[in-house]
Amino acid sequence: MKKKIVIALLLCFELLSADITGIGFASTKQEAKKEALADLAGNIKSEVRSHYESHSTQESSSSKATIYISANLPILGAKVSVRDKESYLKGVARLSPKNVNKLYTRKLKDITQEIESVLKELKKSKNSSTKLTLYQDIYALLSEYSRYKSVALILNATLPKAPTINKSQVKIAIAKLYSKIDTLSMASKLFEKSFQEKGIFVYAPKLQNYTTVSEFGAVFQKLLKSHLHTTNSLKNAKYLLVGNYLITKKNIVLNYDLLESRTNRVVSSKTVTINKKAYKNLQIRPKNIDFDALLNSGIINSSDLKVSLQSNKGSDSLLFREGEEVELFIKLNKMGYVYIVGYTQSDRESFSYLLELNEGHGDAKFKMFVNADDANRWLSLGSFIVSKPFGVESLQIIASNKKIKRLPNTKYDEESGYYIVSKKIKKTLLKTRGLKRKRSKKVEMSEDVLTFTTMPRF
Repeated sequence: MKKKIVIALLLCFELLSADITGIGFASTKQEAKKEALADLAGNIKSEVRSHYESHSTQESSSSKATIYISANLPILGAKVSVRDKESYLKGVARLSPKNVNKLYTRKLKDITQEIESVLKELKKSKNSSTKLTLYQDIYALLSEYSRYKSVALILNATLPKAPTINKSQVKIAIAKLYSKIDTLSMASKLFEKSFQEKGIFVYAPKLQNYTTVSEFGAVFQKLLKSHLHTTNSLKNAKYLLVGNYLITKKNIVLNYDLLESRTNRVVSSKTVTINKKAYKNLQIRPKNIDFDALLNSGIINSSDLKVSLQSNKGSDSLLFREGEEVELFIKLNKMGYVYIVGYTQSDRESFSYLLELNEGHGDAKFKMFVNADDANRWLSLGSFIVSKPFGVESLQIIASNKKIKRLPNTKYDEESGYYIVSKKIKKTLLKTRGLKRKRSKKVEMSEDVLTFTTMPRF
């Protein structure tokens, strides 16, 4: 058995003492070169696979670990020539072991030096997030080292001293750090590794079963957006990143799903557990959740009349910052009338108001008629600028198939510019829903709620 192994290896090494070539045909010089190099890469891959099989007969795990079988193996020092033929160009790529061995040896030394340099930085670091980043850098460098080493092996190049750390050790170290996620930056980097697609619209994570965003959610959204390939336009987004979390005694369990924007199909998911230390100075529960639950629990829907309200960034997990422009849209499935009641809740005050929908006079300015031609179409109510007071904003849209004759009484507030219904928002909610309970059976009513959080820029 040993004799067979020696023969196989000798044949392999003898074969690779000769040049390795790749050939490509194309109509242009550039494409001919490209095709020739691709063919050369394929031939190198075949030789690496052959070398792997020879070493595998020895059942040596260390030998297997050094082989990297891929069509994307690195090519150094290849010479490419292109010749004219009758109706095409022929490209020839040639790799000569005796001419390029030193290049691969030098490259392996450079990568090793870089790995050792990162290891020195790692020893100095005390922050888990920084350690995770450095270990990930080392892992990437080790992968690159394996790619070059695989080609160097089949070319019989001189192998320099290997790095003092291997992939298995790095994997173990990373696994340990994953269990110690003690900064939000560290957590966001874990999501970065899982969601590398382009054109992602990132929603702020919400506490499960709630519609408003907490301070923790706002901070994490901003951090996550800085690590991903994002878009601020929901309309142009290829993917939606939707998150929610649960609170335990010692940590937060945060999950994000990456959805295909057109179909809402889940492309991938990632869940991380964040230690309490990471968010100790942040509010993790959204404000005014009692009223939020009350507002969303009593929504009235007619089986025939349906109304919907949304913003230019959708209708879920909404967070807007100071100065941001928000465009609102409504949709009725048939001809009807609508008005909107707003509820503002901040640290300083709470109040309800009627939202102006047009430039009419009296109550007419708060009402809007949707004709039959506009049914089932999204209609813009215009744009609004986010300004103080910051907090939780809820918009309750009420629709009827009959002309709305009664609205809650309002008083215009010069300072704020709102037509205020009441400073006691629960009373307003009872008024609007109480009004609907008095309707006749022939009157169809429907309601929708849009809730979002506003915050100053930070």
